[in-house]
Amino acid sequence: MSSRNAQRAGARFKRRALCASIATLLAVTSLSTLAQDAAPSPNATINLIRLMVKKGLISQSDADGLISQANAEAVQAQRTAATAQAAKPPVDGAQPGDVRVTYVPQSVRNEIREQVKQEVVAQAKSEHWATPNALPEWLDRISWSGDIRVRDESWLYSRSNSPYFIDYATLNRNGPFDINQIAQGVNPPLLNSQQNRMSILDMQAHLAMTAKVADTVTAGVRIGTGNDNSPVSTTQALGGGLVKKDLWLDRAWIQWQPYSWGSLTAGRMANPFFATDLIYSPELNFDGVAGKFNVPIDGDFESFATAGLFPIQYTGNNSPTQAFGYDKNHSDNRWLSALQLGATWHIDEDMKWSAAVAYYFFEGMRGKLSEPCPIYTGINYCSTDDDAPAYMLKGNTLFLLRDIVPDPASPSNYAQPQFVGLSYDYHLANVTSTFDFKIGQTPARIQADYVRNMAYHAKDALTRYANGLGTPVNNYESGTTATETGPYKSGPVGWLVRGILGNPNPMAANDWNVTFGYKYLQPDAVLDGLTDVNFHLGGTNAKGFIFTADYGIATRTWLSARYFNAKQVYGPPLSIDVVQLEINTKF
Repeated sequence: MSSRNAQRAGARFKRRALCASIATLLAVTSLSTLAQDAAPSPNATINLIRLMVKKGLISQSDADGLISQANAEAVQAQRTAATAQAAKPPVDGAQPGDVRVTYVPQSVRNEIREQVKQEVVAQAKSEHWATPNALPEWLDRISWSGDIRVRDESWLYSRSNSPYFIDYATLNRNGPFDINQIAQGVNPPLLNSQQNRMSILDMQAHLAMTAKVADTVTAGVRIGTGNDNSPVSTTQALGGGLVKKDLWLDRAWIQWQPYSWGSLTAGRMANPFFATDLIYSPELNFDGVAGKFNVPIDGDFESFATAGLFPIQYTGNNSPTQAFGYDKNHSDNRWLSALQLGATWHIDEDMKWSAAVAYYFFEGMRGKLSEPCPIYTGINYCSTDDDAPAYMLKGNTLFLLRDIVPDPASPSNYAQPQFVGLSYDYHLANVTSTFDFKIGQTPARIQADYVRNMAYHAKDALTRYANGLGTPVNNYESGTTATETGPYKSGPVGWLVRGILGNPNPMAANDWNVTFGYKYLQPDAVLDGLTDVNFHLGGTNAKGFIFTADYGIATRTWLSARYFNAKQVYGPPLSIDVVQLEINTKF
């Protein structure tokens, strides 16, 4: 090969190497620029080629060819890189067909964020899933309440009390009792009348749930403590070997209120009537149906009315247990029908007077003497055993229910197992009044209550049945000797007056009140089984004074002191003082 050919070959090799270098430089520059998402800039490479032309290293035509070839290879390199990039999965999760917006103005982004935020917050509030400590929506319709009371009480009996008081409530509950055994020295159940009971520690607790089922429907359930299923007390004695305490279903009701002025309640409910503790215990609940109405008359007057129907006692379905079908007891259910009408006069901002008249008709409470009952044949029932009151305390006039046929084999000495029944019906006319006012800035209240049993006629208890059957077994005056009784004595009247100074419901710290009252209940004024168990330890045939004081020591917590001084109205002496000290709280 000649030297000229060698020079030409070397020149071609240099041009090709330079072209490859420039193409590579252009491709790298283009890829780097593409990676930075910026427009490509070839100025540096063109300047380099122009410099080589100026130095005489290459001709202008060669430079133009190099630039054209390098540009073509750079475009090819860009296409290859774009294809490789498209083959990779998108890092933002976009799918085929999605539209990318390379730029969103800040104002639009703010608007989108605010709209999403409002939608999420609205959903969170409605569903309660984002509010701290929030509960499901249905719990907003349920409210809880309750109360606890711990009490120390003492029962003080006068030593002058008679020791001869038969506990007829226990006799019925555990009976029948064979009264023939009394002549043989076996005593019936007797009431304590002389031995004091000091520092009895007891408690009371209730837990209630109320649910707003619908706009017009509310339902409630309450459980409570109690030594037994007494209708008039939920007090539970403490001690007893530290055993666990019982809970009872105290209330369960449904209320329908289609109008603001009227409602209908069914189930076991709180006392629906405007009342004091003269006729009914403050803890007494009513089973049945009651309608309440409250209609404003004008700006100062409003009227109210309550009507109800309440079952008191049903005939046992299978009683008597030993009787054949045709000898089972007839249906003799007992009901309370009640109606109360009243009005409230708002005299001014600090003065209000409420008054009501009521009629409580207890149907079929009076017992009936049984058909002649041959107990000596081995039967364990008589025809009117179901007439024995389901619950009683002490005071009402009673008689022996069974007309027991003498045993022909021993007509002078035979078993006489007996129950007792009520000698009277109870149709109660009642007037109740409450006057609220202020002495300076101190609230005050005066209560007055009067009741009369319209079904009472004294002679009915003595002349109802012949041959001395059905005559009363209690409520006789004291005789001149221990074995002798005086005349029968009862009455149909009861009344109460009470003055309260201070807040009647002390629910804040330093709230206080003092109360002074006097109660008077003749034996057959009301049913003894429904009365307040604190005054004279329950029942009727009692009169005396009531002193109480309350003082709030914290929100919804207060101390109480109560003193009940009571004795009998008629009959042998029975004086009972009750002293109570307690702490109460509500929640």
